[in-house]
Amino acid sequence: MTVFDTRALTRPPFTDADFTATKWDSAAEKAAFANALCRFISADFRESLFSQKLYRRLALSFGHIAHFERGCFYNHFFRDLQGKVAFLEETLAWVPCGEPGHTYSDVERAVLARLRKSDLLDAYRALRAADVEGVERALLAKLREKYGGTPALSQTSAPILHPGSPPKTRRSAEQSGQTSLF
Repeated sequence: MTVFDTRALTRPPFTDADFTATKWDSAAEKAAFANALCRFISADFRESLFSQKLYRRLALSFGHIAHFERGCFYNHFFRDLQGKVAFLEETLAWVPCGEPGHTYSDVERAVLARLRKSDLLDAYRALRAADVEGVERALLAKLREKYGGTPALSQTSAPILHPGSPPKTRRSAEQSGQTSLF
């Protein structure tokens, strides 16, 4: 069993000394965004931490410009493991550009460095794989019960994200629909 310590994303906290002010935002505001984003990610993307202020800045960072409403953005990326993996993949693929005095590129670089160091994407990929395997094994067990055969094999263990409880998984409509057919 692998344990991933998500608290590394929030330690040490970013300060205004870590960033360059822009014409529109102070270095302290940039640090506040970086800390809020890392806290949100380390808390398994808890909805109560996804404030309108965090959404507005995140929607303008890391290339996430396609979503124009907080709820739509949250539902797309953070409701299930598949979305969380997609968010981390897209975020980690982003190449910050622009001058820190005009953009949040310095914040993007700092957050990306912590995300890469934490190996959080690997953890979420493993959780997603375990989730898919669980759904597939449940379907296999139902099919074996229906058509006879050998009992299902034991499940593998998924990594654990720490602190907090493991991410809640939600089957997509098509997965739950397929399962109920058998």
